[in-house]
Amino acid sequence: MLQSYSDPQNFKIWGMLLRRNNPGTADPLLYSYYEGFYDLFNINSEEKCIEYTVEQKGSGSEIVDRENIKLRAKITEEELTESEYCKIQGIALSHQKASGELEEFTHNVNKMEVEIMINDKAVSSGYVFEGQRRIEGGSQMSLAKPEHNVVYISPSRHTGAEIYLTDILKYPELYEEMLEILRDYDKNIISINYDNDKRYSGRGIYKILSKSYKEALPLNVYGDGMKKAILLMSAVLKAQNGILLLDEFETAIHTSAMDRTFRWILENCLKLNVQVFLTSHSREAIDKVLKCSENVRKQTALYTLYKEEDRISVRRLTGDKALEVQDEMGLELR
Repeated sequence: MLQSYSDPQNFKIWGMLLRRNNPGTADPLLYSYYEGFYDLFNINSEEKCIEYTVEQKGSGSEIVDRENIKLRAKITEEELTESEYCKIQGIALSHQKASGELEEFTHNVNKMEVEIMINDKAVSSGYVFEGQRRIEGGSQMSLAKPEHNVVYISPSRHTGAEIYLTDILKYPELYEEMLEILRDYDKNIISINYDNDKRYSGRGIYKILSKSYKEALPLNVYGDGMKKAILLMSAVLKAQNGILLLDEFETAIHTSAMDRTFRWILENCLKLNVQVFLTSHSREAIDKVLKCSENVRKQTALYTLYKEEDRISVRRLTGDKALEVQDEMGLELR
């Protein structure tokens, strides 16, 4: 949900957050935007509403800004013609009369009307139909885009080509520090350079120069650990004065490299005014984070979820308290 804070009044931003499976599925009624939005809400609640509040504090810990974000929905039914129904599903019509005219059947289709509110003021609205494969046409977009810098890194993002090295190359000192950390992955690394040769992919690529090889090699031939570390460290710069969301942040990083990698990431988040949210199921990774830096730990809060009767409850611990209950009381934090 926090990723929506980058532009909460933009209906399409919320559409990017939906957990949809393969969009090329043969059944257009499966994994549609309608289903995706429906699954955002609490299945046990009659009211379809999501709400969160973001507070910004000043140097004296006083709250200087507060925004309440709310997404509400109601479900109705609407009659659509065959051609309208096929259009929202993104499929071609096949039913035609002999004369070549369309055979216009009608369908009663569920329609979800969505309203977005900020501080109890409606700022945007839209709708999606059951089976809808695109967000277009019906939604009212925001008139002014707020400038909230939110960077989200998924567990598998490092397997793709997109990284933020351009940002870190602007900071020579941090770049040198990053290279030192990357020597945990390749002790002979010398530099990372951008090769503007566009013969193969249509765009340039990043290459790593190492004494281990005769020439610089493309980043994508290195292991996932190296790629993940570079992605996470460069994302810190991208998220400067904003929010960094790292989902299962330890994925692909070997335990031997966690200490220095996590310390660099978290200490520089403090320096660059980045609010970072980490999620993990790894007890070892959580332990590494809690012990990588005393300064970081004192500004860390750890949240664990647990089932209590018929509901999910949240336990909050400070970083120091989390380390204490883990090491001295044997509480498993994950």
